[in-house]
Amino acid sequence: MDAQSERLAQDLLGSIFRVATELVRGERVSLMLRDDETSDFVIARSVGLAEDVKRQVRVRMGEGIAGKVAAERRPIIVRGGEEVVTPRGTYRTQSFLSVPIVVNDVARGVLNVADPIEHGEFSSADLQTLEILAGHIGACLVKQDQEDALKLLAETDSLTWLFNRRHFDRRLEAETNRAARAERLLALLMIDVDGFKTINDTFGHGVGDQVLRAVANAIREAVRVYDVPTRYGGDEFAVILPDADTESATRVARRVLEKLSQGPLPDELRAAGTGIGLSIGASTFPRPATTPAALVETADTAMYRAKEAGGGLRVWEHSFAEGPRGAMHASHSPVEHVPYLADPSRLATAELQRHVPAPLLAEWNAVVVGREGQVLTVALPQPSASAVEAISKASGSAVYPVYSSPADLEATRRRLAAQTS
Repeated sequence: MDAQSERLAQDLLGSIFRVATELVRGERVSLMLRDDETSDFVIARSVGLAEDVKRQVRVRMGEGIAGKVAAERRPIIVRGGEEVVTPRGTYRTQSFLSVPIVVNDVARGVLNVADPIEHGEFSSADLQTLEILAGHIGACLVKQDQEDALKLLAETDSLTWLFNRRHFDRRLEAETNRAARAERLLALLMIDVDGFKTINDTFGHGVGDQVLRAVANAIREAVRVYDVPTRYGGDEFAVILPDADTESATRVARRVLEKLSQGPLPDELRAAGTGIGLSIGASTFPRPATTPAALVETADTAMYRAKEAGGGLRVWEHSFAEGPRGAMHASHSPVEHVPYLADPSRLATAELQRHVPAPLLAEWNAVVVGREGQVLTVALPQPSASAVEAISKASGSAVYPVYSSPADLEATRRRLAAQTS
């Protein structure tokens, strides 16, 4: 549902709720709707309730008056100063009405009115009025569901049932904005099927479709519940990973490869002894990629470097020179060089230092703090294209630089030297 439709739906709910408060007047009125994630009922609108109460109240199915009404899908009318049991305790009320909001035989909400303002207790006519209004709210929820379903269909790829490019573009913009506000990292995986054209040409497009569905299933099984798996276009997929750094993105990418290797192959590929290979590139925002477009480009570039190397996973190597393993070159990259702090004393080990000659580490005041695939992570006191190029060539690995203070680097170097002496 777009913003305008959502606003109209909320306005309609608000209008129905106002009519309920005017026709069936009570000191306390609440509209509770089911939270789809937890199935608890929460207060969406209310009159006569404190804000902290509205935020805290969560009613489980069958719990208290509202929970019982939802579970049994039958209204309740309380008269004559009876005690009412709620999740927050027991209180005495002059009169109480609670009506379920049912959609397709499923309780989606409860409309409650307590303590009539103008007379001693609610009547059967009040109950009938509230039931009519609950029916209108149910119809509003149905319309909202239908619009949500249409939107989902419009943003879902019909072959793989992953999200499509339209949804990806919208979510990437939203997630990068959220990551920037929260000062958190956002990761992106770009995934391409190796030799897909050859598969189509050799076995036919029907088998090609089966391959795409197999890859989609592997992605779906590998991602976290809040990730955004997408068919980006053709044989290329993308996964937006909120609150994820390079390490988290790498774990998800490796799970994709693992799930694909464990899944069934199309009969034609199995008979020919042919498997399905993937090339995966990863990058993060807002460092090193500083814009959504840069995030896509850096992850895409890393993916193509993985393909050149024979498939598998490559992480964006934020380097300024072409090293022997194919580090990225500044002229090919739209991103700025964004320094950020690392903790080399926690990550560096004496064993890692052997990947780079000691004289080179001393010359550039650098410390190796991690290694992942063919990517070295090296801490430097400041940005240095020459250092990245030299370390890349000497180690035979692409280099991902991070930055820490010179004092921290020197302390780490002394600790490492003590370990090897």
